[in-house]
Amino acid sequence: MTLRSFGSRVVLLPLVLALVPACAVEVVSSGGAAPAEGSSSGAPQPSTEPSAAYPGHGFVVHEWGTDTVVVGSDGSLQRGLHHEEEDLPSFVYDRIRAGTLPEATSVHVKMETPVTYFYSDKPMQARVQVAFPSGVLTQWYPAVASFYPWVAKANAAPNLLADADPVLDPSFPWSGPTCQEKYGIVGQGLLDWGEVEILPRGADVELPEASLDAFTWSHARAVDANAVRVTAVPTASGAPEAERFLFYRGLGNLTPPARVTAAASTVRVENTLPDALGALFVVNVGEAGGAFSVVPAGVSPGQTVDLEAPALAAAKTLDVFVEDLGASITTALDGAGLYHDESLAMVATWKRQWFRTPGLRVFYLAPQTWTDATLPLTVDPAPDHVTRVMMIRVEVITPDLEEGDVAAAKGLADPATEAAAKAHFLGLGRFAEPRLRRALGLLAEPSWGEPFLTAVTSAETRAAVGE
Repeated sequence: MTLRSFGSRVVLLPLVLALVPACAVEVVSSGGAAPAEGSSSGAPQPSTEPSAAYPGHGFVVHEWGTDTVVVGSDGSLQRGLHHEEEDLPSFVYDRIRAGTLPEATSVHVKMETPVTYFYSDKPMQARVQVAFPSGVLTQWYPAVASFYPWVAKANAAPNLLADADPVLDPSFPWSGPTCQEKYGIVGQGLLDWGEVEILPRGADVELPEASLDAFTWSHARAVDANAVRVTAVPTASGAPEAERFLFYRGLGNLTPPARVTAAASTVRVENTLPDALGALFVVNVGEAGGAFSVVPAGVSPGQTVDLEAPALAAAKTLDVFVEDLGASITTALDGAGLYHDESLAMVATWKRQWFRTPGLRVFYLAPQTWTDATLPLTVDPAPDHVTRVMMIRVEVITPDLEEGDVAAAKGLADPATEAAAKAHFLGLGRFAEPRLRRALGLLAEPSWGEPFLTAVTSAETRAAVGE
């Protein structure tokens, strides 16, 4: 295994020299949303113990994370979720930075910031790994003992002059279609941390610098979990790496638990699973204010619910809306089994992107059975209890947005309007690609849209406008 550095980022690069040559609902509203009819049962109810915390005995593992998708008004998943909206600290291992991708592989789902906490009344060691059968795990910290799919070192293949990612780089020089089919697919992701030290409770450990002025990373540290340390694997500095949690992100193509569609002023959510969804939020954010509605009991198996899009006419000011929505989501996370400080940390981590970015979006809690099947987590010895809470974030391209995007996309065909058309989409930040793909799809994929789509696909979007 070879350690490589890319700018301020580092990633462990296993050599692939042998690889390439070989081959109805109770709705609570805030800010003007109208209640819907019916009722739902079977999902976790909000906790009556918001101060819930580790009881001080036993071996417990908790995890929270988010999956982000973009859907057209007809519910179609839109590709282009590999773009970033929050930069990560330089110490995070990042396979996306392992090479300059002239054209990145677009995916339907971005798995963002799962963090895994460990609680134990005594110091111990545990072997930990996480798999992603439908995707690739792209960033992580601390260092792992091994990961898959592999990243290619410079000169590992003919004409490969720079480090590259065979999975995420469509131009990777495969020696033949058999190798590309076997090793170039977005799937079979795996991170293996090997032996992880779970340090004594309250242990004083030095953590790498991650200022909240620049990163939301440190919000996840404000939790009373045991610190963890990795010592038995190669690290960027050669020294042990410690954190309050294990962190990872990923990209993939999978079917979310619910199908979300939109009409002029309504949102439809269909639970496609045999298990209940947790609390469901419909959120509408404008430039100066926002409104939301919540279905605290969630959505029963096989149930379809129709909800009014929260109206902005009576929206609360943005600051008040953000606090109200944050409190409501915190209650839902408490009810899903997180400790209260974990719920607060999760909301603090994503508050800016979730609550202040203009648009219509749906949040809902996936059942743990879905999370376990999508992201199998292995901990040895087995914990006494494992709670995993995954929030699905659905960015909805409403009919009105589609109409505006289609009009802008048509402008790409005319030199007189091309600059304005490009500015429209580039102003969408990380969601420029899925919005452009949807517009071009509605226009039957005109060839004149392809050059700009290629440019948007490989564009850098961190610290995007509007995010």
